[in-house]
Amino acid sequence: MSGIRRMFVLLTAAALALSGCTAAGGTASPAVTPPSLDLGTLPVERVAEPGTVAVAADVAPPTNRWYSSLAFSTDDLPVYPFPLAFAPTGTGFSVEVPAVTVDEATIGASFTGGLEITLGDGQDLTRTVVRTDPVSVTIAYADEAGALALVTLAEGSPIVTIRAMRDTTLTLPAPPEALGDGWQLAHGERTFVLSAPNTVAAGSTVTLYEGDAAQLAPIPEDAAAADWLDAMGDPVAGVEATSAEQEGASITTLQYTGTADTVVVPFPGMTTAGTCDLGMFETPYGTVSACRGAELTRSVPVVAPASRYDFDGLDDATRTRIRTQLEADVTATGPLPADTYFAGKALARLASMYELAVALGATDLAEQIIDRLDDELTPWLDPAGCKTRAERCFVYDDRLRLVVGKVVGFGSEEGNDHHFHYGYFLEAAGILAQARPERIDDLRPVMTLLAADIVTGAAGTAGAQLPALRTFDPYRGHSWASGLSPFADGNNQESSSEAVAAWNGAALWAQSAGDAELLQQATWLLSTEADAARTLWLEPETLPAGYAHTIVSMNWSSKRDYATWFSAESSAILGIQLLPLGPVSLEYLGADPDRVAKNVADAGATAFTGALGDYVQGYSALAGAEAASAAAEALADRTEFDDGWSKALAEAWVAAVQLRGW
Repeated sequence: MSGIRRMFVLLTAAALALSGCTAAGGTASPAVTPPSLDLGTLPVERVAEPGTVAVAADVAPPTNRWYSSLAFSTDDLPVYPFPLAFAPTGTGFSVEVPAVTVDEATIGASFTGGLEITLGDGQDLTRTVVRTDPVSVTIAYADEAGALALVTLAEGSPIVTIRAMRDTTLTLPAPPEALGDGWQLAHGERTFVLSAPNTVAAGSTVTLYEGDAAQLAPIPEDAAAADWLDAMGDPVAGVEATSAEQEGASITTLQYTGTADTVVVPFPGMTTAGTCDLGMFETPYGTVSACRGAELTRSVPVVAPASRYDFDGLDDATRTRIRTQLEADVTATGPLPADTYFAGKALARLASMYELAVALGATDLAEQIIDRLDDELTPWLDPAGCKTRAERCFVYDDRLRLVVGKVVGFGSEEGNDHHFHYGYFLEAAGILAQARPERIDDLRPVMTLLAADIVTGAAGTAGAQLPALRTFDPYRGHSWASGLSPFADGNNQESSSEAVAAWNGAALWAQSAGDAELLQQATWLLSTEADAARTLWLEPETLPAGYAHTIVSMNWSSKRDYATWFSAESSAILGIQLLPLGPVSLEYLGADPDRVAKNVADAGATAFTGALGDYVQGYSALAGAEAASAAAEALADRTEFDDGWSKALAEAWVAAVQLRGW
């Protein structure tokens, strides 16, 4: 690319109408309708320095999406609208179904090349994100003469749509072969089909007239090109996500809008009512089907928010021992950090200690802990706090449209890990509000903003001030942790358990605050993310030969890794999927004791002694009665615990496991 990357913002409403899209708010998902909130209570400060923010003026910058690099990267990084790989270029784009490769620690399908399309006459083009929702994106290409084409991508849609903003051409690597009302083209070992009514093909050039659309798709090796062309109706314009709860199931429905007939690819765990007779794609998540239809559904068990163990039936000796240890842990708790990650984690730890004291019937100790939690949380509750101090307060970044803690951590100024950080705050606030309802009005202003940043979004007069479902991907069923996603392998998430904890925290706050809508949304997120944590991270069923482990610790857009960002120790690789073990963990971990035992064995000889080994020790209790007894004995002798846990919390965890009968 020539380096020309200026933001193109002169798209007219008429041009957007050609795509069947609206730009308002930058999101088309009705699963969460952003409320109107006043972000003016927070000081405005641009904390991060992104290389570029290539979005239309009325679109919220799309942090934490599978396609985030399209808006923020100054390089031509590929993105992965599953099962495809799409790479923007200076003159258009390339697209492919990447080949799957496997070694002992990685299952990959990264972009390697693909079919290259030139838009227009080969001039250097600018790109701007002009429409977003959590599953799909539309980017506008422009040359020196102005708007040229809109390109729409969606997860679960193996089709790239190109809509002409004026008469233009698509140049292919070779002349396509006419097939019915469309064309087919062999490129390497892959056949591509092109559906483009009202177009003219001459050699390798296809002329596309203003307002018309072309749909390009690489098809499976076992598929017939004519069948694909027959299945491709009108182009996909976006994806609407809805959620519902029915008979103990949390249901996600994705509707591919703008069309009644298209091709969809259900992500593992999803279903469709359509006929799946269009071949199979090989992916890092196993073999997936291409199906006729425009709707996908996921149904998972409802996971209710939880913060307190039920210790009815706990024997007096164990109750006394845990209480004594809890008193010592509270006394040993030092000053809390000031960044949003470690402070949030420490606040949630205090809240968990309070809930444990209540469960044990230790009223005086509970009062002592809730006093400390109240004192520690109070400085964070002033929306204007950052006007007079440099820590324990939040600002609003009006460029990236983020609520950001003044003392940042792990790239939070760029949107990294916001659900982890703010989930801890919301958990602490929810528990404080439950204990002291008179504090709800003091808690509400800032907690509403934190919930808006990661769940509800916030509407404004110039589009979305905060996008709904900032981190959550309804197609994949899990969150993305990287804000700007500056990676050739797409976005990623490491700690599935902290994502679960985030939505549990949001639900706990919603319960205490009496926010029924947020509670419904957070419970949907909690249920869906918990299912993904189990099926994609801790208990995946489709791991290929050659991969040497029983878990995946980092899921990327294009690959799956046995690794962490911070440690190569096997204890950390497993432990980061477990912290913070607590009451909600009992609701989704441990359904398969044999798999728990295999995962612990896979972590090797240092499973309990390395980084985060205390969580692995606690997790091992889920492998059965004998394992739980061994874990209880080992944790009683242990002296070192993660800063989000404590000895009393660990002993309480094992006691709760044993009471459940694992």
